[in-house]
Amino acid sequence: MARDLAAAAPRMPALVLGGGGAFGVIQAAYVHAALDRGFRPAVVVGTSVGALNAAWVAMHPDRPDELLHIWLKLDELKLLRLNPMRIAARLLRHPVSITANDLVPRLLDQHLAGATFEDTQIPLAVVATNLTRSRKHVFRSGSLRDAIIASTAIPGVFEPHEVNGELFLDGGLTASVDLATAVDMGATEILAIDLTPAPPTDTPKTALGVLRHSLGIMSHATTDAMQACLERQLPVRVLRPDLSRSSAWRMEDSAGAIAHNLKLARLELAAIFDSDGCLTSGVGSSLTPRPEPLPLAPSRFFHPRRHAG
Repeated sequence: MARDLAAAAPRMPALVLGGGGAFGVIQAAYVHAALDRGFRPAVVVGTSVGALNAAWVAMHPDRPDELLHIWLKLDELKLLRLNPMRIAARLLRHPVSITANDLVPRLLDQHLAGATFEDTQIPLAVVATNLTRSRKHVFRSGSLRDAIIASTAIPGVFEPHEVNGELFLDGGLTASVDLATAVDMGATEILAIDLTPAPPTDTPKTALGVLRHSLGIMSHATTDAMQACLERQLPVRVLRPDLSRSSAWRMEDSAGAIAHNLKLARLELAAIFDSDGCLTSGVGSSLTPRPEPLPLAPSRFFHPRRHAG
């Protein structure tokens, strides 16, 4: 009887996009590949840069090519410019951040101007951290602009963003890959893309190295524990792309990153979707793969760079 009720329940696939700065271009390639495989999310959850990608998917679920176009225009991107004089001057005027978050508001004004959660075609949640109350906050209504700026406010780097008299920071502090919110929104299966770099295999030799290693362990352990709990109830796949060739703080070749990661994503996703675009029930299930989509011609997105030599 319970099995019959489960079969009759509406299918609610969720796409959960984690934070990771300039790694967002890699995430966008994986999103494109998932949609090519027939995956159609009914719920989208995003944290930090994942909130930017999630908002586009929720607003324009049938236009993933345009999301890649947006990332291509960000070639030579640097999220943080370490100019000691400028940083010192800013800290005198704004002691809680070392630089302004100019990029995210500019992107929102160009591509999602005036949009609200109520305008999305797919239900969307944007995850931020409420600094005033010291807890996770999930935006589900109102201005997309405010929610995404709040979710991308990297602590110490960008200034906390004020919404309704309270201060908010990057959602990655409380839920980098927020599987729990997807379940709260009714998800029956979850595809998540985690942009947290894997902890290094070598022993760290500096204080900064120990801190970076520790944060990587903490983030992965939290997501792994949540995934292990949820897998008893529903199909959950947390993809962790290879980030070794890229930086979270800068992007030097968006075209190359997209082409490389589309290829990797298609290979990885072929093993976890069935022919209807549903997540398979078990890791490594051997189901007949969906026919491979036509190759993406590079000219659809960019003109290949010419290298001297």
